[in-house]
Amino acid sequence: MALISVLLGGVAGLLGLFIVYFSWNFNYWHKRGVPSANPFSLFGDRGGGLPFGKSFWSLLDPVYKKYKGKHAFVGTFQARRPVLVALDPDLIKTILTKEYSHFQGRGQAFDEENDPLSAHLFNLEGPRWKALRSKLSPVFTSGKLKVMFPLMTDVGQKLDARLRVLAAEKGTDGEVELKDLLVRYSTDIIASVAFGVTCDSLSGEANEFHTASREVFSANLLFIIRLFLSSIHPALVKLLPFTSLFNKASTFFLSLMKETVEFREKNKVDRNDLVKLMMQLREADSREAGTANHIGFNENLMAAQAFVFFAAGLENNANGVGFALHELSVNPELQQRAAAEVRACSARHGGLTYEAVQEMELVERILREVLRKYCPVGTLTREPTTAFQLPNSELVIDKSVWVWIPVWQLAHDPDFFPDPERFDPDRFTDQAREQRHPYAYLPFGEGPRFCVAERFAILEMKLCLAGLLDKFAFSVGRKTDLKLEFVPTAFSPTPKKGFWLKVDERP
Repeated sequence: MALISVLLGGVAGLLGLFIVYFSWNFNYWHKRGVPSANPFSLFGDRGGGLPFGKSFWSLLDPVYKKYKGKHAFVGTFQARRPVLVALDPDLIKTILTKEYSHFQGRGQAFDEENDPLSAHLFNLEGPRWKALRSKLSPVFTSGKLKVMFPLMTDVGQKLDARLRVLAAEKGTDGEVELKDLLVRYSTDIIASVAFGVTCDSLSGEANEFHTASREVFSANLLFIIRLFLSSIHPALVKLLPFTSLFNKASTFFLSLMKETVEFREKNKVDRNDLVKLMMQLREADSREAGTANHIGFNENLMAAQAFVFFAAGLENNANGVGFALHELSVNPELQQRAAAEVRACSARHGGLTYEAVQEMELVERILREVLRKYCPVGTLTREPTTAFQLPNSELVIDKSVWVWIPVWQLAHDPDFFPDPERFDPDRFTDQAREQRHPYAYLPFGEGPRFCVAERFAILEMKLCLAGLLDKFAFSVGRKTDLKLEFVPTAFSPTPKKGFWLKVDERP
Protein backbone atom coordinates (compact mmCIF):
# COMPACT_ATOMS: atom_id res chain seq x y z
CA MET A 1 0.00 0.00 0.00
CA ALA A 2 2.84 2.31 0.88
CA LEU A 3 4.53 1.48 -2.44
CA ILE A 4 1.37 2.32 -4.37
CA SER A 5 1.11 5.62 -2.52
CA VAL A 6 4.72 6.43 -3.40
CA LEU A 7 4.11 5.53 -7.06
CA LEU A 8 0.93 7.61 -7.22
CA GLY A 9 2.74 10.50 -5.56
CA GLY A 10 5.56 10.22 -8.07
CA VAL A 11 3.14 10.18 -11.01
CA ALA A 12 1.29 13.17 -9.59
CA GLY A 13 4.57 15.00 -9.12
CA LEU A 14 5.68 14.31 -12.70
CA LEU A 15 2.29 15.38 -14.00
CA GLY A 16 2.53 18.56 -11.96
CA LEU A 17 5.99 19.30 -13.36
CA PHE A 18 4.71 18.61 -16.89
CA ILE A 19 1.81 21.06 -16.42
CA VAL A 20 4.10 23.70 -14.93
CA TYR A 21 6.59 23.25 -17.79
CA PHE A 22 3.86 23.78 -20.37
CA SER A 23 1.98 26.56 -18.63
CA TRP A 24 4.62 28.75 -17.00
CA ASN A 25 4.99 30.75 -20.21
CA PHE A 26 1.27 31.26 -20.81
CA ASN A 27 1.30 34.81 -19.42
CA TYR A 28 3.85 35.85 -22.06
CA TRP A 29 1.39 37.89 -24.12
CA HIS A 30 -0.65 39.14 -21.17
CA LYS A 31 2.45 40.69 -19.58
CA ARG A 32 3.14 42.52 -22.82
CA GLY A 33 -0.41 43.81 -23.25
CA VAL A 34 -1.01 41.85 -26.44
CA PRO A 35 -4.44 40.31 -27.16
CA SER A 36 -4.07 36.55 -27.22
CA ALA A 37 -6.06 33.44 -28.00
CA ASN A 38 -6.64 30.70 -25.45
CA PRO A 39 -3.15 29.65 -24.28
CA PHE A 40 -4.33 26.08 -23.73
CA SER A 41 -3.85 25.49 -27.43
CA LEU A 42 -2.31 22.03 -27.18
CA PHE A 43 -5.37 20.69 -28.97
CA GLY A 44 -5.41 23.34 -31.66
CA ASP A 45 -8.72 24.91 -30.54
CA ARG A 46 -7.50 28.48 -30.98
CA GLY A 47 -4.88 28.32 -33.66
CA GLY A 48 -1.97 26.40 -32.20
CA GLY A 49 -0.82 22.90 -31.42
CA LEU A 50 -1.92 19.82 -33.36
CA PRO A 51 -5.03 19.80 -35.60
CA PHE A 52 -6.83 16.77 -34.01
CA GLY A 53 -9.73 16.62 -36.45
CA LYS A 54 -9.02 19.99 -38.08
CA SER A 55 -7.23 20.54 -41.34
CA PHE A 56 -3.73 21.90 -40.84
CA TRP A 57 -4.39 24.94 -43.03
CA SER A 58 -7.53 25.95 -41.10
CA LEU A 59 -5.90 26.17 -37.65
CA LEU A 60 -5.73 29.95 -37.71
CA ASP A 61 -9.34 30.46 -38.81
CA PRO A 62 -10.66 31.34 -35.31
CA VAL A 63 -7.79 33.77 -34.64
CA TYR A 64 -8.08 35.47 -38.03
CA LYS A 65 -11.88 35.84 -37.91
CA LYS A 66 -11.87 37.19 -34.37
CA TYR A 67 -9.02 39.70 -34.58
CA LYS A 68 -8.58 40.65 -38.25
CA GLY A 69 -9.25 44.35 -38.78
CA LYS A 70 -9.06 45.04 -35.05
CA HIS A 71 -5.36 44.35 -34.48
CA ALA A 72 -2.30 44.17 -36.71
CA PHE A 73 -1.14 41.12 -34.77
CA VAL A 74 -2.27 38.82 -31.99
CA GLY A 75 -0.56 36.35 -29.68
CA THR A 76 -1.16 32.64 -29.31
CA PHE A 77 0.92 29.55 -28.50
CA GLN A 78 1.99 26.32 -30.02
CA ALA A 79 2.55 24.00 -27.08
CA ARG A 80 4.47 26.36 -24.76
CA ARG A 81 6.09 28.49 -27.41
CA PRO A 82 4.71 32.02 -27.95
CA VAL A 83 3.43 32.62 -31.46
CA LEU A 84 2.83 36.03 -32.99
CA VAL A 85 0.17 35.86 -35.72
CA ALA A 86 0.62 38.74 -38.18
CA LEU A 87 -2.82 39.77 -39.47
CA ASP A 88 -2.14 43.02 -41.32
CA PRO A 89 -0.64 42.78 -44.86
CA ASP A 90 1.59 45.81 -44.21
CA LEU A 91 3.06 44.09 -41.14
CA ILE A 92 3.45 40.91 -43.18
CA LYS A 93 5.37 42.89 -45.79
CA THR A 94 7.62 44.25 -43.03
CA ILE A 95 8.37 40.74 -41.75
CA LEU A 96 8.89 39.03 -45.10
CA THR A 97 10.61 41.81 -47.02
CA LYS A 98 11.34 45.22 -45.50
CA GLU A 99 12.86 43.90 -42.26
CA TYR A 100 13.82 40.51 -43.63
CA SER A 101 17.25 40.70 -41.96
CA HIS A 102 15.50 40.33 -38.59
CA PHE A 103 13.40 37.34 -39.74
CA GLN A 104 15.73 35.21 -41.81
CA GLY A 105 14.92 31.83 -40.30
CA ARG A 106 11.84 29.61 -40.49
CA GLY A 107 12.46 28.11 -37.06
CA GLN A 108 12.78 24.58 -38.50
CA ALA A 109 15.42 22.41 -36.83
CA PHE A 110 17.75 20.27 -38.94
CA ASP A 111 20.62 17.88 -38.30
CA GLU A 112 22.89 17.76 -41.32
CA GLU A 113 25.27 15.15 -39.90
CA ASN A 114 22.73 12.53 -38.77
CA ASP A 115 19.75 13.54 -40.92
CA PRO A 116 21.26 14.83 -44.20
CA LEU A 117 17.97 15.24 -46.10
CA SER A 118 16.88 17.84 -43.53
CA ALA A 119 19.68 20.22 -44.59
CA HIS A 120 17.85 21.76 -47.52
CA LEU A 121 17.20 25.31 -48.60
CA PHE A 122 13.85 25.49 -46.78
CA ASN A 123 15.46 24.73 -43.37
CA LEU A 124 18.90 26.31 -43.56
CA GLU A 125 19.49 29.73 -42.03
CA GLY A 126 22.11 32.46 -41.85
CA PRO A 127 25.18 32.82 -44.09
CA ARG A 128 25.01 29.18 -45.27
CA TRP A 129 21.43 29.61 -46.46
CA LYS A 130 22.33 32.89 -48.17
CA ALA A 131 25.29 31.32 -49.98
CA LEU A 132 23.26 28.29 -51.07
CA ARG A 133 20.31 30.42 -52.18
CA SER A 134 22.55 32.63 -54.31
CA LYS A 135 23.97 29.53 -55.99
CA LEU A 136 20.61 27.80 -56.61
CA SER A 137 18.61 30.83 -57.79
CA PRO A 138 20.20 30.90 -61.27
CA VAL A 139 19.16 27.26 -61.72
CA PHE A 140 15.54 28.39 -62.14
CA THR A 141 15.96 31.30 -64.55
CA SER A 142 13.92 31.35 -67.75
CA GLY A 143 16.97 30.32 -69.75
CA LYS A 144 17.64 27.24 -67.60
CA LEU A 145 13.95 26.25 -67.60
CA LYS A 146 13.86 26.49 -71.38
CA VAL A 147 16.76 24.05 -71.57
CA MET A 148 14.93 21.63 -69.23
CA PHE A 149 11.63 21.99 -71.10
CA PRO A 150 12.16 19.10 -73.59
CA LEU A 151 12.53 16.68 -70.64
CA MET A 152 9.12 17.86 -69.44
CA THR A 153 7.41 17.58 -72.82
CA ASP A 154 8.57 13.97 -73.16
CA VAL A 155 6.66 13.11 -69.98
CA GLY A 156 3.66 15.14 -71.15
CA GLN A 157 3.36 12.99 -74.28
CA LYS A 158 3.33 9.85 -72.13
CA LEU A 159 0.59 11.39 -69.97
CA ASP A 160 -1.60 11.98 -73.05
CA ALA A 161 -1.11 8.42 -74.24
CA ARG A 162 -1.84 6.91 -70.82
CA LEU A 163 -4.99 8.99 -70.31
CA ARG A 164 -6.29 7.95 -73.73
CA VAL A 165 -5.88 4.30 -72.74
CA LEU A 166 -7.55 4.78 -69.34
CA ALA A 167 -10.51 6.65 -70.85
CA ALA A 168 -11.03 3.87 -73.41
CA GLU A 169 -10.87 1.19 -70.72
CA LYS A 170 -13.70 2.87 -68.81
CA GLY A 171 -16.13 2.23 -71.64
CA THR A 172 -19.04 4.51 -72.47
CA ASP A 173 -19.03 6.43 -69.18
CA GLY A 174 -15.41 7.48 -69.76
CA GLU A 175 -14.84 8.41 -66.10
CA VAL A 176 -11.23 8.41 -64.94
CA GLU A 177 -9.69 9.03 -61.51
CA LEU A 178 -7.07 11.65 -62.34
CA LYS A 179 -5.32 12.17 -58.98
CA ASP A 180 -3.13 9.07 -59.21
CA LEU A 181 -2.36 9.78 -62.86
CA LEU A 182 -1.31 13.36 -62.12
CA VAL A 183 0.86 12.26 -59.19
CA ARG A 184 2.59 9.80 -61.52
CA TYR A 185 3.07 12.53 -64.10
CA SER A 186 4.58 14.84 -61.48
CA THR A 187 6.76 11.99 -60.19
CA ASP A 188 8.14 11.36 -63.67
CA ILE A 189 8.76 15.07 -64.29
CA ILE A 190 10.67 15.61 -61.04
CA ALA A 191 12.52 12.28 -61.32
CA SER A 192 13.72 13.34 -64.75
CA VAL A 193 14.52 16.99 -64.01
CA ALA A 194 15.77 16.76 -60.40
CA PHE A 195 17.39 13.31 -60.27
CA GLY A 196 18.12 12.57 -63.93
CA VAL A 197 16.11 9.35 -63.83
CA THR A 198 13.56 8.01 -66.31
CA CYS A 199 11.21 6.05 -64.04
CA ASP A 200 8.03 5.90 -66.20
CA SER A 201 5.52 5.82 -63.36
CA LEU A 202 2.84 6.67 -65.93
CA SER A 203 3.00 3.13 -67.27
CA GLY A 204 1.27 2.02 -64.09
CA GLU A 205 4.05 -0.40 -63.25
CA ALA A 206 5.59 -0.38 -59.78
CA ASN A 207 9.02 1.23 -59.54
CA GLU A 208 11.31 2.23 -56.73
CA PHE A 209 10.96 5.95 -57.32
CA HIS A 210 7.16 5.92 -57.18
CA THR A 211 7.23 3.68 -54.09
CA ALA A 212 9.60 6.09 -52.33
CA SER A 213 7.36 9.02 -53.19
CA ARG A 214 4.32 7.30 -51.66
CA GLU A 215 6.25 6.77 -48.41
CA VAL A 216 6.95 10.49 -48.20
CA PHE A 217 3.29 11.44 -48.57
CA SER A 218 1.93 8.78 -46.23
CA ALA A 219 3.65 10.45 -43.25
CA ASN A 220 1.76 13.76 -43.21
CA LEU A 221 0.55 13.42 -39.62
CA LEU A 222 4.00 12.42 -38.36
CA PHE A 223 5.49 15.41 -40.16
CA ILE A 224 3.01 17.72 -38.40
CA ILE A 225 3.92 16.12 -35.08
CA ARG A 226 7.58 16.80 -35.92
CA LEU A 227 6.74 20.50 -36.33
CA PHE A 228 4.90 20.42 -33.01
CA LEU A 229 7.87 18.84 -31.21
CA SER A 230 10.16 21.58 -32.50
CA SER A 231 7.94 24.16 -30.79
CA ILE A 232 8.47 22.42 -27.43
CA HIS A 233 12.23 22.20 -27.89
CA PRO A 234 14.30 22.02 -31.13
CA ALA A 235 16.24 19.01 -29.83
CA LEU A 236 13.02 16.95 -29.79
CA VAL A 237 12.91 16.77 -33.60
CA LYS A 238 15.65 14.16 -33.25
CA LEU A 239 12.87 11.87 -32.03
CA LEU A 240 11.40 12.01 -35.55
CA PRO A 241 14.26 12.56 -38.01
CA PHE A 242 13.61 12.31 -41.75
CA THR A 243 15.52 9.04 -41.69
CA SER A 244 12.76 7.66 -39.43
CA LEU A 245 9.81 9.39 -41.07
CA PHE A 246 10.93 8.35 -44.54
CA ASN A 247 13.28 5.45 -43.88
CA LYS A 248 13.21 3.76 -47.28
CA ALA A 249 12.83 7.03 -49.15
CA SER A 250 15.80 8.62 -47.35
CA THR A 251 18.06 5.70 -48.18
CA PHE A 252 16.79 5.64 -51.76
CA PHE A 253 17.25 9.36 -52.49
CA LEU A 254 20.68 9.61 -50.87
CA SER A 255 21.91 6.54 -52.74
CA LEU A 256 20.31 7.66 -55.99
CA MET A 257 22.06 11.02 -56.00
CA LYS A 258 25.42 9.46 -55.13
CA GLU A 259 25.11 6.81 -57.83
CA THR A 260 23.87 9.29 -60.44
CA VAL A 261 26.76 11.69 -59.85
CA GLU A 262 29.34 8.88 -59.90
CA PHE A 263 27.89 7.41 -63.09
CA ARG A 264 27.91 10.77 -64.87
CA GLU A 265 31.45 11.54 -63.82
CA LYS A 266 32.67 8.12 -64.95
CA ASN A 267 30.79 8.05 -68.27
CA LYS A 268 30.89 11.76 -69.11
CA VAL A 269 27.10 11.96 -69.29
CA ASP A 270 25.71 15.37 -70.24
CA ARG A 271 21.99 15.90 -69.52
CA ASN A 272 20.22 19.25 -69.12
CA ASP A 273 18.71 18.77 -65.67
CA LEU A 274 19.09 19.80 -62.05
CA VAL A 275 21.79 17.19 -61.39
CA LYS A 276 24.03 18.67 -64.07
CA LEU A 277 23.51 22.19 -62.74
CA MET A 278 24.28 21.13 -59.17
CA MET A 279 27.40 19.29 -60.32
CA GLN A 280 28.52 22.54 -61.92
CA LEU A 281 27.75 24.38 -58.68
CA ARG A 282 29.73 21.79 -56.72
CA GLU A 283 32.75 22.32 -58.95
CA ALA A 284 32.52 26.11 -58.57
CA ASP A 285 32.02 25.74 -54.82
CA SER A 286 35.18 23.65 -54.48
CA ARG A 287 37.19 26.58 -55.81
CA GLU A 288 35.77 28.79 -53.05
CA ALA A 289 37.02 26.66 -50.14
CA GLY A 290 37.99 28.88 -47.24
CA THR A 291 35.84 31.80 -48.38
CA ALA A 292 32.55 33.06 -46.97
CA ASN A 293 30.69 31.71 -50.04
CA HIS A 294 31.88 28.13 -49.59
CA ILE A 295 29.10 25.77 -48.51
CA GLY A 296 30.59 22.28 -48.92
CA PHE A 297 28.51 21.07 -51.87
CA ASN A 298 28.67 17.25 -51.59
CA GLU A 299 26.31 14.48 -52.76
CA ASN A 300 24.29 14.57 -49.52
CA LEU A 301 23.66 18.31 -49.79
CA MET A 302 22.75 17.85 -53.45
CA ALA A 303 20.33 15.06 -52.50
CA ALA A 304 18.73 17.28 -49.83
CA GLN A 305 18.03 20.06 -52.37
CA ALA A 306 16.61 17.62 -54.91
CA PHE A 307 14.54 15.97 -52.17
CA VAL A 308 12.87 19.20 -51.00
CA PHE A 309 12.26 20.13 -54.64
CA PHE A 310 10.57 16.74 -55.01
CA ALA A 311 8.66 16.82 -51.69
CA ALA A 312 7.41 20.39 -52.13
CA GLY A 313 6.42 20.02 -55.76
CA LEU A 314 5.14 16.51 -56.28
CA GLU A 315 1.77 16.43 -54.53
CA ASN A 316 1.13 20.18 -54.78
CA ASN A 317 1.69 20.33 -58.54
CA ALA A 318 -0.46 17.25 -59.12
CA ASN A 319 -3.24 18.70 -56.97
CA GLY A 320 -2.94 22.06 -58.70
CA VAL A 321 -3.71 20.57 -62.11
CA GLY A 322 -6.39 18.31 -60.61
CA PHE A 323 -8.22 21.21 -58.96
CA ALA A 324 -7.99 23.18 -62.22
CA LEU A 325 -9.59 20.33 -64.19
CA HIS A 326 -12.27 19.99 -61.53
CA GLU A 327 -13.17 23.68 -61.74
CA LEU A 328 -13.08 23.67 -65.55
CA SER A 329 -15.39 20.65 -65.61
CA VAL A 330 -18.08 22.51 -63.68
CA ASN A 331 -17.49 25.59 -65.87
CA PRO A 332 -17.44 24.29 -69.48
CA GLU A 333 -17.49 27.79 -70.99
CA LEU A 334 -14.25 28.69 -69.19
CA GLN A 335 -12.76 25.34 -70.22
CA GLN A 336 -13.58 26.05 -73.86
CA ARG A 337 -11.91 29.45 -73.66
CA ALA A 338 -8.79 27.94 -72.12
CA ALA A 339 -8.63 25.15 -74.72
CA ALA A 340 -9.01 27.73 -77.51
CA GLU A 341 -6.10 29.73 -76.05
CA VAL A 342 -3.94 26.58 -75.91
CA ARG A 343 -4.59 25.76 -79.55
CA ALA A 344 -4.12 29.35 -80.72
CA CYS A 345 -0.77 29.72 -78.94
CA SER A 346 0.38 26.30 -80.15
CA ALA A 347 -0.53 27.21 -83.74
CA ARG A 348 1.44 30.46 -83.54
CA HIS A 349 4.56 28.71 -82.24
CA GLY A 350 4.41 25.46 -84.17
CA GLY A 351 3.39 23.22 -81.27
CA LEU A 352 3.38 23.12 -77.49
CA THR A 353 6.76 24.87 -77.22
CA TYR A 354 8.23 26.74 -74.29
CA GLU A 355 7.28 30.04 -75.92
CA ALA A 356 3.71 28.85 -76.57
CA VAL A 357 3.20 27.80 -72.95
CA GLN A 358 4.66 31.06 -71.66
CA GLU A 359 2.16 32.98 -73.80
CA MET A 360 -0.92 31.22 -72.31
CA GLU A 361 -2.20 34.01 -70.11
CA LEU A 362 -5.64 32.57 -69.28
CA VAL A 363 -4.21 29.15 -68.42
CA GLU A 364 -1.82 30.82 -65.98
CA ARG A 365 -4.61 32.88 -64.41
CA ILE A 366 -6.62 29.68 -63.91
CA LEU A 367 -3.70 28.10 -62.06
CA ARG A 368 -3.08 31.24 -59.99
CA GLU A 369 -6.72 31.13 -58.91
CA VAL A 370 -6.35 27.44 -58.05
CA LEU A 371 -3.40 28.36 -55.83
CA ARG A 372 -5.63 30.89 -54.09
CA LYS A 373 -8.78 28.83 -53.59
CA TYR A 374 -6.88 25.60 -52.79
CA CYS A 375 -3.76 27.24 -51.39
CA PRO A 376 -1.11 24.55 -50.72
CA VAL A 377 0.49 26.69 -47.99
CA GLY A 378 -1.62 27.15 -44.89
CA THR A 379 0.86 29.15 -42.82
CA LEU A 380 4.26 30.72 -43.38
CA THR A 381 6.63 30.69 -40.40
CA ARG A 382 9.47 33.02 -39.49
CA GLU A 383 11.76 33.29 -36.47
CA PRO A 384 13.42 36.52 -35.26
CA THR A 385 17.21 36.42 -35.40
CA THR A 386 17.50 39.29 -32.91
CA ALA A 387 15.16 41.32 -30.70
CA PHE A 388 12.89 43.41 -32.92
CA GLN A 389 10.39 46.15 -32.13
CA LEU A 390 7.29 45.86 -34.30
CA PRO A 391 6.44 49.06 -36.22
CA ASN A 392 3.83 51.36 -34.66
CA SER A 393 4.02 49.35 -31.46
CA GLU A 394 5.95 49.13 -28.20
CA LEU A 395 6.15 45.33 -28.51
CA VAL A 396 9.63 43.85 -28.77
CA ILE A 397 9.82 40.19 -29.77
CA ASP A 398 12.85 37.94 -29.57
CA LYS A 399 14.02 34.54 -30.77
CA SER A 400 11.70 32.74 -28.35
CA VAL A 401 8.74 33.85 -30.46
CA TRP A 402 7.55 32.09 -33.59
CA VAL A 403 5.92 34.32 -36.22
CA TRP A 404 3.03 32.87 -38.21
CA ILE A 405 1.51 34.37 -41.35
CA PRO A 406 -2.04 33.13 -42.16
CA VAL A 407 -1.66 32.51 -45.89
CA TRP A 408 -4.86 30.45 -46.28
CA GLN A 409 -6.98 32.94 -44.36
CA LEU A 410 -5.70 35.90 -46.39
CA ALA A 411 -6.49 34.03 -49.61
CA HIS A 412 -10.09 33.49 -48.42
CA ASP A 413 -10.67 36.96 -46.99
CA PRO A 414 -13.62 38.62 -48.81
CA ASP A 415 -12.01 42.03 -48.27
CA PHE A 416 -9.26 40.98 -50.68
CA PHE A 417 -11.11 38.35 -52.72
CA PRO A 418 -14.88 39.05 -52.84
CA ASP A 419 -17.00 35.88 -52.71
CA PRO A 420 -13.84 33.84 -51.99
CA GLU A 421 -15.40 30.41 -52.64
CA ARG A 422 -16.23 31.39 -56.21
CA PHE A 423 -13.62 30.31 -58.77
CA ASP A 424 -12.69 33.38 -60.81
CA PRO A 425 -9.42 33.63 -62.80
CA ASP A 426 -10.18 37.31 -63.48
CA ARG A 427 -8.91 37.98 -59.95
CA PHE A 428 -5.45 37.73 -61.55
CA THR A 429 -5.71 40.18 -64.41
CA ASP A 430 -3.15 42.99 -64.21
CA GLN A 431 -5.88 45.45 -63.24
CA ALA A 432 -7.22 43.24 -60.44
CA ARG A 433 -3.74 42.68 -59.02
CA GLU A 434 -3.01 46.40 -58.95
CA GLN A 435 -6.13 47.01 -56.85
CA ARG A 436 -5.24 44.38 -54.23
CA HIS A 437 -2.59 44.39 -51.52
CA PRO A 438 0.27 42.26 -52.94
CA TYR A 439 0.81 40.51 -49.60
CA ALA A 440 -2.73 39.10 -49.52
CA TYR A 441 -1.68 36.33 -51.93
CA LEU A 442 1.32 34.29 -50.81
CA PRO A 443 1.24 30.69 -52.15
CA PHE A 444 4.98 30.88 -52.86
CA GLY A 445 5.87 33.22 -50.00
CA GLU A 446 7.43 36.60 -50.61
CA GLY A 447 10.66 38.48 -49.96
CA PRO A 448 14.16 36.97 -50.10
CA ARG A 449 12.84 33.56 -48.95
CA PHE A 450 10.12 33.23 -51.57
CA CYS A 451 10.01 29.80 -53.25
CA VAL A 452 13.03 29.56 -55.54
CA ALA A 453 11.22 27.05 -57.78
CA GLU A 454 8.05 29.12 -58.38
CA ARG A 455 8.76 29.48 -62.10
CA PHE A 456 9.36 25.76 -62.45
CA ALA A 457 6.14 24.88 -60.60
CA ILE A 458 4.01 27.22 -62.72
CA LEU A 459 5.67 25.98 -65.93
CA GLU A 460 5.13 22.32 -65.02
CA MET A 461 1.45 22.87 -64.20
CA LYS A 462 0.84 25.04 -67.28
CA LEU A 463 2.42 22.48 -69.59
CA CYS A 464 0.40 19.65 -68.04
CA LEU A 465 -2.92 21.51 -68.10
CA ALA A 466 -2.35 22.87 -71.60
CA GLY A 467 -1.41 19.46 -72.98
CA LEU A 468 -4.53 17.87 -71.50
CA LEU A 469 -6.90 20.63 -72.68
CA ASP A 470 -5.45 20.41 -76.17
CA LYS A 471 -6.33 16.72 -76.50
CA PHE A 472 -9.23 16.10 -74.12
CA ALA A 473 -12.50 17.58 -72.89
CA PHE A 474 -13.36 17.10 -69.21
CA SER A 475 -16.84 17.06 -67.73
CA VAL A 476 -18.71 16.12 -64.59
CA GLY A 477 -19.51 12.41 -64.26
CA ARG A 478 -21.47 10.22 -61.88
CA LYS A 479 -18.48 9.80 -59.59
CA THR A 480 -17.46 13.47 -59.53
CA ASP A 481 -17.36 14.89 -56.02
CA LEU A 482 -18.95 18.28 -56.71
CA LYS A 483 -18.43 19.48 -53.14
CA LEU A 484 -14.85 18.43 -52.61
CA GLU A 485 -13.95 16.91 -49.26
CA PHE A 486 -10.33 17.07 -48.13
CA VAL A 487 -8.14 14.55 -46.32
CA PRO A 488 -7.99 16.02 -42.79
CA THR A 489 -4.48 14.74 -42.03
CA ALA A 490 -2.95 16.07 -45.27
CA PHE A 491 -0.49 18.95 -45.00
CA SER A 492 -2.28 20.83 -47.81
CA PRO A 493 -5.74 20.47 -49.44
CA THR A 494 -5.99 16.98 -50.93
CA PRO A 495 -9.27 15.54 -52.29
CA LYS A 496 -10.53 12.63 -50.18
CA LYS A 497 -12.08 10.84 -53.18
CA GLY A 498 -9.58 11.93 -55.80
CA PHE A 499 -10.51 13.69 -59.05
CA TRP A 500 -13.15 11.62 -60.86
CA LEU A 501 -14.04 13.24 -64.21
CA LYS A 502 -15.49 12.17 -67.53
CA VAL A 503 -12.85 12.32 -70.26
CA ASP A 504 -13.53 12.58 -74.03
CA GLU A 505 -11.39 13.33 -77.05
CA ARG A 506 -11.55 17.04 -77.84
CA PRO A 507 -12.80 17.68 -81.40
